[in-house]
Amino acid sequence: MSLEGASMGLSREVPLDLIVYVDPVAYYNLPYNEKNSIAKAVGSVNWKFRGSGKHMMLIVPGRIGTSSQELGVPTTFADISEFEVICEVAESSAGYNPELSYGSHIFQDLVEAQILYTAVFEGKQTKEYHPEKLTKLPNLLTELFPELEKLHEVIRILDVSGKECTVYHDLKHERLLVTI
Repeated sequence: MSLEGASMGLSREVPLDLIVYVDPVAYYNLPYNEKNSIAKAVGSVNWKFRGSGKHMMLIVPGRIGTSSQELGVPTTFADISEFEVICEVAESSAGYNPELSYGSHIFQDLVEAQILYTAVFEGKQTKEYHPEKLTKLPNLLTELFPELEKLHEVIRILDVSGKECTVYHDLKHERLLVTI
């Protein structure tokens, strides 16, 4: 992943241990009354690894923390507070578009918690984005949360600790790079 001018947060270089990826098309195809289960699953990951020292990245379609499930994943800040990086992804075929709302309460919480926010847009800000790399890694969802087996195609928990996966964010030049 390589982005320019699409991130908010302090400069950093952080090796990642886990990536939680919500597939935009699979999420879109979930029945409306089941979309909230994805927010709960994200919260379960957040709480399972709370205080563990794991560096985690969350990649979701559309807007994080929205109250409208058709716009993104309806999490609360408590569901995402342990993630090092939050990434919203555009997916025009499903109608998802990130929207950084600097004045919203959740973004104020991200800033205060020093969580890096970034967005993958469908345009010139996104230099490289290859989600297919994420789908090739083993999904630990059912190993960690057997009760969530029916969500296996929608949400992926990926152990990237041995893959030299690192987030590089340069605030001054407004660049973000995630290697994997």
